[in-house]
Amino acid sequence: MDARSAALAALARRAHTRRELEQKLVRKGFDRGAIGALLDEFAERGWLNDAKTAAALAASRSRTGRGRSRIAAELAAKGIARADVDAALATLDPAEEAKTLRATLERRARALPAELTRQARSKKLFDHLVRRGFAPAAVLEALHRKGDATDDES
Repeated sequence: MDARSAALAALARRAHTRRELEQKLVRKGFDRGAIGALLDEFAERGWLNDAKTAAALAASRSRTGRGRSRIAAELAAKGIARADVDAALATLDPAEEAKTLRATLERRARALPAELTRQARSKKLFDHLVRRGFAPAAVLEALHRKGDATDDES
């Protein structure tokens, strides 16, 4: 299989960023110079578009319970330029993000052991949601709305 066939097969399975596709082809042993020219051609034809891939990934990750900072980190790790990451994040609906945060909070709250103190429960929920990439201020607000205690309360 040549580099072109390998790249097309990878793109047929799912969208890839330029860096991801380059790394796959390098691991398969193809020449870096040939890979660069091939990826340039794919980008010119519109088959390889980091901005579109970033927007699609951001929407997908948001639907699966991830917040903006986690999504941004995942996109950056895939080699997407900061401008494309910012543009992808700008397409996310803040109301949908808040809804996702509440749903993730409810799902995680149901999974916690009942014997936890209110403060321990709140800390676990807060930590989980921040790790998922939600803004700490938004998490605190969601916890307050839910009625869970936070560290700043007695």
